[in-house]
Amino acid sequence: MDYRSLVQYFAVPCCVLSVEKTADNGFGEIRIVCANKRYRQVMDGYHDNMIYHELVPKDLNFEDFCYRSAVLGQRMHAYVEVMRLQCWMEETILPLESDEPGMGYCLFTFEVTPKAEPERMAKVSVETAEAVIRACITLMGTEDIQERVGTVLSDLREQTGSFDCRVMLIDQENQTATNFCERHGALSDHRDGDGIIPYEIVATWEDMLGETNSVIIKNEKEMALLEQKNPAWAESLRRHHVTSVVLLPLRQGNKVFGFLHASNFNVDKVVQVKELVELMSFFLSSEIANYLLVNRLEKLSQADGLTELRNRRAMSQRIAQLTEDRAEHPFGIVNLDLNGLKVVNDREGHSAGDQKLVQAAEVLREVFSEEEIYRTGGDEFLIITSDARREDFERRVEQLRQNVAHNDEVSFAMGTYWSDGSEDVTASFRHADESMYTNKKAFYASHPEKRRDGYHD
Repeated sequence: MDYRSLVQYFAVPCCVLSVEKTADNGFGEIRIVCANKRYRQVMDGYHDNMIYHELVPKDLNFEDFCYRSAVLGQRMHAYVEVMRLQCWMEETILPLESDEPGMGYCLFTFEVTPKAEPERMAKVSVETAEAVIRACITLMGTEDIQERVGTVLSDLREQTGSFDCRVMLIDQENQTATNFCERHGALSDHRDGDGIIPYEIVATWEDMLGETNSVIIKNEKEMALLEQKNPAWAESLRRHHVTSVVLLPLRQGNKVFGFLHASNFNVDKVVQVKELVELMSFFLSSEIANYLLVNRLEKLSQADGLTELRNRRAMSQRIAQLTEDRAEHPFGIVNLDLNGLKVVNDREGHSAGDQKLVQAAEVLREVFSEEEIYRTGGDEFLIITSDARREDFERRVEQLRQNVAHNDEVSFAMGTYWSDGSEDVTASFRHADESMYTNKKAFYASHPEKRRDGYHD
């Protein structure tokens, strides 16, 4: 067949690819036999009969599509994001007749769009469209975000025949990876342990994606290739009896904040699986990114900018929650006033006073968790412990007293109260407040040089 003449009829970038057939029903080298003028204009460095990955990065997904088209005679279509070019590409691969027993041929065309276009994304199978519509409706629900995502993952697991589907979030700055949501089969059937994926493994995934929009491992040959590139991940997969994996990034703009991960999927449906998870990752990215943004803004609205403790607004919400909770849950209160702050501000300046407040916050963090501590005013702090046993609460209070006693820089007036939850919440806080003021009077009686202006016994 005159392939060179064939490609010239196309008004979009077009080339003919050859795929070498191997004795094990696999494939060998993939070469670009010839290309039209538009292809040559776009692909700098091209020449006829070159191995494809001499021109563009090696891509196992692309190779699989070429093999399916050139050798198995299937028409292939994909609409994928190309990160290195910051664009989207619609790819079509059509099988061609071949006169050579050991070689298959296919026609490859592509069109580039600067951003995702709904019309092109919608060119999917009926089964995929139905699954994606269900997912979109689910994600628009009113239930908790993790419940909504969990429902989508359950459906995705069923559609792909996977043992496990999960969303992993990654924080490169703090070097943490968290399992945001997961749906799986019986652990004892497929994996050892709890299947937790450590940060050290998750941190390698973005590099594994490289120029592609997904990593798909579907057989032992590809697992062996993964072993060469990423031995730690491959070893982890083998240890947990994982024989196939599909991995896609979750992005907000160009930043990867998480991954959609499925293991032991139905490799006989790899094309459908790829189509489905690519679309699912697009919608999951949008929904989870919005949730994380709102959650981050909510935390910022409840955080004290100087000490990074919770602020007065967060304290008011916590007290309201305690008031509304009719169940008798015990809680402990520690009301604190930082002694001598005004003197420091007057004598050394407000920057020195700010430093003392930061030191005070660190002293409190040594004993109580950050979620329990509030900065409620200029020199005022509050600690609320939930579901505390009285003995544990009093032990921690005593530890705080000891730590402050041995600290030359930080001193607190401290009032405490432990409630079994049966009495009025407002009364409990009043008891702690009164206890603090009694303690403060005693402090200034012993240290009149640190007395604040206007303070009277």
